[in-house]
Amino acid sequence: MAKQTIVKKGAAQKTVAVAKKTAPAAKPAPSAKKAVSKPISKPTPVKAPAASASIKPEPAAVVAPPVKVAAPALPATHKHAPPPKPPVPAGTPLAVSAQSSPGMAANGNTHPANILIVVTCGGWPVTELSRDHFTLMEHFEVPGQTSPFSNNITSFRNAGTGAYLLQTKPINGAPWRSGHHLGQILVSTNEDQQGQAAFKLIVR
Repeated sequence: MAKQTIVKKGAAQKTVAVAKKTAPAAKPAPSAKKAVSKPISKPTPVKAPAASASIKPEPAAVVAPPVKVAAPALPATHKHAPPPKPPVPAGTPLAVSAQSSPGMAANGNTHPANILIVVTCGGWPVTELSRDHFTLMEHFEVPGQTSPFSNNITSFRNAGTGAYLLQTKPINGAPWRSGHHLGQILVSTNEDQQGQAAFKLIVR
């Protein structure tokens, strides 16, 4: 039979006691301290140093204006000149037309009446006439009017287009009388060209 090893009770207790002495006691884990948040101090504003009165601001940089480049010259275009006036045969009569308007002329006043005259020759306007080339006549005087407007051109204007603007009124400062005043206009040039036209002036 096998032999059993007997361990004495007292020796076993000594061994356990020695083991307890030699093993270091476990230290309790340090408790984690809660982090206390400290109030954050606000940064102190830094004041900018006051500008010294002796310091002058730097002048702004001068910018040169842009240089304009001239556009290239375009080739000249040839304009068509009006055709020259054809020569008019000597003795060609003038074509004269006349229209009248009372304007401010009225019964009892002495304001001038208007007469528009257009003069052409061979279909071309005659533009070089003056006041001396016109003769004004009144026919069949209106009853009650003491003086006619014959040979009494009070205003003359050359419009430059063959049109001539005349004004007339009774001679001797006589007033107008209501009615149909029949007139005649005669035109003659320095080249012995002549023309005439009749018109009716209605005064109310």
